Amino acid sequence: MEINLLFFFTVVPAIILYGIAKSGLGGSMTLISVPLMTIVMPLNQALGIILPILIFSDFIAVYKYRKEYDLGTLKLMVPFAAVGILIASFTFTYFSEELLKFMIGLMGFIFAGHYFFFKKDKEAKSQKNSVKGGVCSVIAGFTSFCVHAGGTPVSVYMLPLRMQKEIYVGTRIIFFTFVNLIKLPLYINLSMTNLVTFKQSVFLFPLAFIGILIGYRLIKIINERVSLLIEFEKSSFKILTLRSVFTIGVFKRFTKSLFDKQSELIKSISS
Repeated sequence: MEINLLFFFTVVPAIILYGIAKSGLGGSMTLISVPLMTIVMPLNQALGIILPILIFSDFIAVYKYRKEYDLGTLKLMVPFAAVGILIASFTFTYFSEELLKFMIGLMGFIFAGHYFFFKKDKEAKSQKNSVKGGVCSVIAGFTSFCVHAGGTPVSVYMLPLRMQKEIYVGTRIIFFTFVNLIKLPLYINLSMTNLVTFKQSVFLFPLAFIGILIGYRLIKIINERVSLLIEFEKSSFKILTLRSVFTIGVFKRFTKSLFDKQSELIKSISS
């Protein structure tokens, strides 16, 4: 992992965004984090580095929200998420990096479209639905394993429940703590997380901690009404999921083209 100017424009904001998400705020914005990191490193390396950081962050966040969660929601969602994780672990090696990015981009369109076309249900409080919760949890487990981006389907199910702010945040945090702990032995088995990536994780963890502090500060600023938290969450994946599909692809092509030209220039000078 080379530290250069591009590192500060890709890896640094990606890890900080994960920290903000781990505070319980704006989980859908992490859809942009893995694509950012793949600009400077292979997908498997990026995933392997991020997972221990997520788990470290989980433990910090769980301590803060250890008494504020909805047990019934967790009992419904965690087992289904485990199913999604297992499916992903058995199929992950068959997916190319480009296919995974396409799948996550498509997911962003689908879930963002959910808010554009189903406006009538936004303000009304929804009842718990085991079918919707199960489907969203399976998708969350699958996408979390593949690109550490399970926040969007979780938001689609949990936000309409209109929980108290602290309960909503705490339930999300504990849910993803279970998800990431289930993922860890599977990542190790696939050699995605190893001693090398773990050392890189330790090096980057302070950035996640900064993100957590930023997130806690933002949560304190937000009004007690969950509606404002909902609007923040909606805007995060309406804008960022759509932008990530286009912007990251264009930026990656641009930087690759730029580096190729630099390499050609260096070769011509040296010759």
